[in-house]
Amino acid sequence: MTTPQDDKPIFESEKAPPTLWEQVVEAMRPRRQAGPVRPKRPRPQGTREVLVALGRNLAGATGGVLFMLGILGVSMSVLLAVSLLATAAQNLTMGISWVVPPASFLIFGVVGAIGYVLLRATGMLPSRTRPKR
Repeated sequence: MTTPQDDKPIFESEKAPPTLWEQVVEAMRPRRQAGPVRPKRPRPQGTREVLVALGRNLAGATGGVLFMLGILGVSMSVLLAVSLLATAAQNLTMGISWVVPPASFLIFGVVGAIGYVLLRATGMLPSRTRPKR
């Protein structure tokens, strides 16, 4: 008497490794978050809600532009300061006053901070702390 064939393996080690196609499909499948799934907010319906949504998106876009402008400006101010130090070390001059790098650093820092505040206010940059349960 013979035993019938089992379709399922008894041990984990008897399973065949996943094929290349199964690995690709698994890699492309969206991953779910570990926490509970939050329902999506309903789409705006009335004129007032649509205008508020447009205003929030416009404020978020403006905040993103200001934030990126601030980051780029601060980095360029740092490069300007480094180049001024390099030319001063060689007893050369660039024709730029020493007041310019700190002033531009301050101006672009304020612009970036305003952009960051706008992004946080519109909810496009979430807070770093974990949400309370």
